[in-house]
Amino acid sequence: MPELHQNERLIINQLIDQSVFTSTLQKNMTNRTKEAIHALKRPQVQQRVNTYLRDLVGVLPENYQENLVFLFGRPKLESETVHLLLATLKTVINLPEMQPGASRIVSTQTIVRLVHSEVVALDEREVLRQITHLFVDRFKLFIPDTPEVTEFWDISPDFNYVAQAIVDYLTQQRLAPDLAPVQMVNRALLVQQYVSRTQQPDLFQSLVDHRDTIAAQWQQLQRFDLEVGEDYGLLLDKTRQPVTARAFVVGIAVAQQLGIGLPDNELNQLIRTVAPTIIGKSTVNPTEVKKTLLANSLVEEKDGFYHPTALIKRFDVATENEEDAVHATE
Repeated sequence: MPELHQNERLIINQLIDQSVFTSTLQKNMTNRTKEAIHALKRPQVQQRVNTYLRDLVGVLPENYQENLVFLFGRPKLESETVHLLLATLKTVINLPEMQPGASRIVSTQTIVRLVHSEVVALDEREVLRQITHLFVDRFKLFIPDTPEVTEFWDISPDFNYVAQAIVDYLTQQRLAPDLAPVQMVNRALLVQQYVSRTQQPDLFQSLVDHRDTIAAQWQQLQRFDLEVGEDYGLLLDKTRQPVTARAFVVGIAVAQQLGIGLPDNELNQLIRTVAPTIIGKSTVNPTEVKKTLLANSLVEEKDGFYHPTALIKRFDVATENEEDAVHATE
């Protein structure tokens, strides 16, 4: 695996976080990002980025005129989300506001209404939520015209190029790659953040066998640390925001009481029952607890059920010190 330089680390980290790296210079960009955009024009930089990601997870980013798309990773796109994604690309490309010389400022409601006409399985509220998650928060291709108001979006000048790369990425017929054990472990760590000995025994054994190699690969990005316990392997991201202590402490206790699993419609009641036993008269929003459970991989959600993961064993639910619980995640 090649030694990464600062620009390559920035590009790869952005691909992991946002799934895209665009080549257009903008006023609000940092100098480091501008340097990375210029660096990406050099073949040796592209080669090091490609080689690192290939060796890490066996997947290369799609490159369209120095606009990179890397949709592999977390969160995985479900089929309905892919449908919405493609419908949004088609809708925006065909808008009058996207023609040469036009403003590129588009009404949020116009996009939502047109996408909803194609993705009829979702209501308009859910269409707006998913478009915001994908194009505003994740890809950074839609910028709210006024940060406090989402009535209009400024569309990135790279939108058409990135759209082409996304379509190519999603529509290409790819043969399943022949992955090495290290790549299979890294895929699991990238997608779900952890590997469980009980749920994924073969992957966990590969992690143990190749622990030093895997740790060294992730350390190249200067943001990840690999932690291996008796029953789990965990990829710790040093750039993540500290969790809210109260929601996290309650979340640990809830996860440890899920048994083999709990239906989604019963989770809020369990949170309300457990919370007073952990934080007394203090209050906590069940929605924040649910977000914390998923964000910290304490549970998995599948087919409408929440299941605990092996990571709950690394925390001592008996602690009543919220600050200790926060530090346990860092």
